[in-house]
Amino acid sequence: MNYLNTGNTLRYRPILRYFYEQHGYRTQLKVEDILQHLKQFDDFDSYTIDELKKDLDVLESWKNITTRQEANDYYTIEEFKSKRFKYQATHYTIQIERFLETLETSKADFGGGSLDKTLFDRIMEALKQLHAIEVSIEPEEVYRRWEDLMEYFRRLDRKTSDYLAHISSFQAEDEMLSEAFLVRRQDLLNYLRDFVLVLQKKIPQLQHMIEEKFHEEWIGEIIEMVATYQLTIFRFGEKVSPEAVKKRLRDEWTSMFMWFCGEESDAKSVMTQTGEIIRKMLRFASRLMESKQYLRSRKQEFWDLARHFYELGNDEKAHELASLVIGVSHTKHFACDENDNSGRIESFWDIDQEPIELGSRKPGFRSKGKISGIANNRAQQNEMLEEYMRQQEEIKQNFLMLIQNNKIELEKLPVLTRPQRQKILELVNRCLHASEHIGRTEWGHTFKWAPGDGSVKVQCLDGELVMPNGSLLLQNLSKGASAV
Repeated sequence: MNYLNTGNTLRYRPILRYFYEQHGYRTQLKVEDILQHLKQFDDFDSYTIDELKKDLDVLESWKNITTRQEANDYYTIEEFKSKRFKYQATHYTIQIERFLETLETSKADFGGGSLDKTLFDRIMEALKQLHAIEVSIEPEEVYRRWEDLMEYFRRLDRKTSDYLAHISSFQAEDEMLSEAFLVRRQDLLNYLRDFVLVLQKKIPQLQHMIEEKFHEEWIGEIIEMVATYQLTIFRFGEKVSPEAVKKRLRDEWTSMFMWFCGEESDAKSVMTQTGEIIRKMLRFASRLMESKQYLRSRKQEFWDLARHFYELGNDEKAHELASLVIGVSHTKHFACDENDNSGRIESFWDIDQEPIELGSRKPGFRSKGKISGIANNRAQQNEMLEEYMRQQEEIKQNFLMLIQNNKIELEKLPVLTRPQRQKILELVNRCLHASEHIGRTEWGHTFKWAPGDGSVKVQCLDGELVMPNGSLLLQNLSKGASAV
């Protein structure tokens, strides 16, 4: 990439861009063709063929192009001695120019990304297609379905991360503080809210699909078939080992699995970041509206206030209104620390005088700070962590008590505590939003919703809850879940 930042970059860039534009049509170019193309630009009016050959020699030394002497079409000895060459851009140069073209032509999209809601449906459909393969299917078809799935996932990961980085940038924050943002505020809010709703609905479905239907042995067979086809693709150069291909495919699947199903999954992180952006946006908009409210003209309000004063019958009424609107002008407020050193005070005047130190009112004055050490609160933190873990374990055990005969029947529930009610509602909500009405708890228990007739009243310590009647049927336990 030396040609991008040298004293002669203004000559090197057009030369290699022409190689890139001709890539796929004419891979091998003559020096006369290159010079004819450059002569179209004003900067190359005095550019000679000898200067071009020197520049091509430099680019060849940097491995941007390769050179081969022509072996035919010679009619004289002088032509053969002149060593006519053909030049071809290397693979790295083509990739660099393709990347630079992306930067130049896609400035609005590059780095900005988007929140594409349709990618979740495409990933779900690609997972179903991949899961539906049979033993007799050709490896080429398995490879196609695998590539479709990974391409959708890469687009989701790249676009989402780019958009969140763009919307969280300093430039975006500055625009949020501008008055023009108030007009577009609702559009951004709707865009983020719609994505969050789709994310909350689709993530549990994708988690269930990946964890329950793609077990380790099945993934191993798919990777074996995809690797078999990739190794049949002919390429020049060093041959790739089957182990390296399988490792790369395994890394791709692990990356997607962790994005959706990891303990600290990127899906949860995306939802958290989106919520923070919405809150920050509303906070900025509120602050901007308050500033506009503060700076607006209050002429009409003063006219209304003057009319109230004018319509009052006497000075006493006017004084009462003034005390409410303006306040008492001669009142002063003092604040000081309470200092009761007598044990029993009969009157305020019996308290001993205590001098109060006043700071300087000089502009820019700052009191000296005191140097203090950093307290070690490790023991207190450990106690708080143990207390939190104890509470979570208690919530878990109280929830497991509700499971009777591998199911939770809503009409037979006892009086619920607040944590029990919250867990029941969360689980029912996850089941109702899933395609197969299957939801999972954070402890690894999978339940399927079986609707009943009518509604049921669930008694709770803090009230009565009316909800659809039905049962939560316990399914297979996920890996790591404790048995009931």
